Amino acid sequence: MSDENETDESIYGHTDTVFTAPQRDRGVPPDPLVLRVLSHIEVTVAVVLFAFIFVGVMYQVLGRYVPAMGWVGAGEMALLSMIALTFITTGYLVGRNGHVVIEVFDGMLAGTRLFVALRVVSAVVMAATSLALAYEAWVKIGAEWGRSSAAVHLPLGVLYIFALVGFVSAAVHSVYKIPYTNRPERQLDISEMEG
Repeated sequence: MSDENETDESIYGHTDTVFTAPQRDRGVPPDPLVLRVLSHIEVTVAVVLFAFIFVGVMYQVLGRYVPAMGWVGAGEMALLSMIALTFITTGYLVGRNGHVVIEVFDGMLAGTRLFVALRVVSAVVMAATSLALAYEAWVKIGAEWGRSSAAVHLPLGVLYIFALVGFVSAAVHSVYKIPYTNRPERQLDISEMEG
């Protein structure tokens, strides 16, 4: 849960005030219903995958102390869930600026038209990259469907379905940001993911 008296240290001078969590995204246009539903689905799937990781790792730990319970599929389930979790949260993180960014020029260009141009270029590059990765995921779904994992016999193409959904979502979120580049961006609030 976030602190109610957290200070925003954003590059926008008008937001350098004490704010509460609901005010965090003041000035940010609301997401359309489609993006809100997509984000909700992504977070729900991510929570389920995280549960699989937790159960798989805990089962491995129990298997060390109770050898009769040992099952190699537990580790594989945790590993495959971690990979799927990484892919499925891509769009959600892009939509909330939770992805890795390099803000070298943001402070220098804040408040200028070059800053808006920088954000447009960044969103276009992110959308193009995401679409290229989505295309590759689409190709890999068919190519890897015949192969399966060693222990749980899951077709490896399933992992690329998560990648396809995540990268298409990232492209949609990036394109949606373009008309609003002159406004503050939505910030990731970890408490949203707590359920």
